[in-house]
Amino acid sequence: MSEKNFIEKESKIINNLLLCAKQGKWADVWKVIGTSSKPAKFYLINVIPEQRRWGILHQAVYWNAADAVRQLLSFPSCDRELKTKLCDETEPSTPVEVAVSKSHDDVKKLLLKGRKISDDTDVPTYQPYAYYSEQWGLGLLTITLAAYKNTFHPAPIDSSKDVLSILRDIWTDMQASAERWTTIRDTVADAVYAVCIENSKHVKKSKSLDEFCKSVIMTYTLEKNYMYTFLNMAFRRQKQDGYAPTGQDMGLGPYAVVYQMLLLFWPKIQKETATTYRRMLLTEADSQKYQVDTMFVWQSIVFSSTHLQKAIPFPTCGASGEQSVIFTIDNRTSSPWQPRNIEAFATYVEKERTYPAGARFVVTSRAVKNGDVHVGLRLLGK
Repeated sequence: MSEKNFIEKESKIINNLLLCAKQGKWADVWKVIGTSSKPAKFYLINVIPEQRRWGILHQAVYWNAADAVRQLLSFPSCDRELKTKLCDETEPSTPVEVAVSKSHDDVKKLLLKGRKISDDTDVPTYQPYAYYSEQWGLGLLTITLAAYKNTFHPAPIDSSKDVLSILRDIWTDMQASAERWTTIRDTVADAVYAVCIENSKHVKKSKSLDEFCKSVIMTYTLEKNYMYTFLNMAFRRQKQDGYAPTGQDMGLGPYAVVYQMLLLFWPKIQKETATTYRRMLLTEADSQKYQVDTMFVWQSIVFSSTHLQKAIPFPTCGASGEQSVIFTIDNRTSSPWQPRNIEAFATYVEKERTYPAGARFVVTSRAVKNGDVHVGLRLLGK
């Protein structure tokens, strides 16, 4: 039996990792994440699972363990801006704020020295389809499911199931009782609080499952909160190799899982089979990757429009460059990744159609007209 996910295993590893950090057992921490020169599960360095408020770096600061802090900061993926989760007594805190509260001045100096984690704005717009694995290609979702397993999937997870099937199981279970969906609602609201307080409050006040679903979509489309910017960058950072979510990414993780489930399974948003259009501003090098017969995966949640004139690039979201690329997308293939019509629940109406993260395509044509690169795409099935 081939393994298609490692969520059950990773959940146990994550919980043991954070317990070791809480107890100051740094030798056991390094056994899991490795070292910067010989990394192992380094992608778990910024994870704060359910039932925990602090990450590994916070715990090292609390213990005033300068050597451990130094070791953690040597990982390029270590997020020194990682915030604790909200609790009744305190607001979210960064490691520096923890150091200040404990008067750990030497550790504070270590945290303030050196570079911060990169925002990775130059990540490619797509991942190649060949050898694509949802376990790693949709790493934000799988790491989140491992970190919040009891919230999303209390029963054991079959390692032979793909991520799509696991999300479908969660969605089905979520409909079963108010306890299930409210537990997920509260987890989403609490996790996203450190990223955007207003978004957290908007989700938390939902009184029914339908209200919860609507609030997740509306929150995503509230332009003043830039939720689409934060979430799309978190999704775009996913890579098959070398992926490690930032603290902000992990704060968005539970929200990302729910939004992905809505786009895949919520019957109140319909699939679109008509042609849609998407315009992006890409670097010349990135635009050259879209050649005829290329098969690829768009990692993020992707907007398109049924009207070409409304397919304008968002200046605050996604890739950037000087080359205008216009995608004309054939959506007739029956596929879980067909774009959804979210207009009824969005804060704006621009004939938007939204692809779930991980949609797969093949390039069918390419031409240059009036300075724009025109690329024809066909949606692929599962």
